[in-house]
Amino acid sequence: MNSNPKILFRFIPIVSLFSLFSFCNQANPINLDGSSSAAGVLLNVVLPSIIGTEIVPEGLPQLSSNVMYDAGNTYIDLTFSEQNSVDENFTMQIESYTTVSSPSFVGYNTFTLPANTGTHSVGFALNADDDNCLDRSGDKFSFRITKDSTGDTFVYDVTVKDGDYCIFGSSAKTLAQLGGLGAMDNHCKNLASAKGLPRNSAYYKAMVGALSTTYGDRNPGETLSSTSFFRANKRYVRKQGNGTWVKVFSIGGTWPLSSDFDNPLIDSGEYWTGMHSGWGRMDNNTCLNGTESWTNASSSSSGNLGTSSVVTGDAAYMTLSSCDSPLALPFICVYSPN
Repeated sequence: MNSNPKILFRFIPIVSLFSLFSFCNQANPINLDGSSSAAGVLLNVVLPSIIGTEIVPEGLPQLSSNVMYDAGNTYIDLTFSEQNSVDENFTMQIESYTTVSSPSFVGYNTFTLPANTGTHSVGFALNADDDNCLDRSGDKFSFRITKDSTGDTFVYDVTVKDGDYCIFGSSAKTLAQLGGLGAMDNHCKNLASAKGLPRNSAYYKAMVGALSTTYGDRNPGETLSSTSFFRANKRYVRKQGNGTWVKVFSIGGTWPLSSDFDNPLIDSGEYWTGMHSGWGRMDNNTCLNGTESWTNASSSSSGNLGTSSVVTGDAAYMTLSSCDSPLALPFICVYSPN
């Protein structure tokens, strides 16, 4: 006889579980949905602990994100659950990918984790697959990290999304219909959502120079930073009226660009900007009413206009219009995350 009753009691749940599968040849199927079936709960909770699931070895990191973006570099943090008293070396390699562009590491495919350190940042580079800002289903890649001292290794799967930023023209509005910076931003958000553009539609904004104590001043020509209106190392794209997508421009280390755009911001015509040709805010030409731009529909105020040109300066400022003009023009909406 078994002298240890604890072994028997530990064995009973496993026996019961496998007895559950003996009913498979009966007419009524077992419901495996844990939300509505006791059997489903048992399988969902107990089965993984019995058959095991693939887990990251203790000496290897967890990823801060399993989403990457093409058309630029994506950096993620590797977080280690244990910190070693000595430096540890790691090797990385791309295992497979289903993107058009092959992924690569930013820098070397090896790194050293210093002693008593729990995080390390790794960059991945993916070229743009196209000139639109739409995610493509099924784009992903896998990469392996190996700890050199132990040989522990693990393959990580990540999803690839489109890294381009989208631009589009709003519907035409007179100055009296603009309603200030907040209303213009909301119009962009609603249009982005209606167009089914990816990412958070709340981050689409009106590309205009503006003074606003309510919503914060806006100067699209400001020096590039992590919080500036435009961002470094980004491609900006738009959909033309004929349905094709084009790249408008790419930003490297400076803004505004010294070279011409690849394509104009809209197909044709003019649009509200409130900026001078250097892309800086033109305070006196933003239809300013007190402290709020784009709210003054009187003849005493003017608003600067840009035009559909690949010339960088003309795109920001070509001419101006009196704010009481019945002229109906669009403004440009652009993805600009906070």
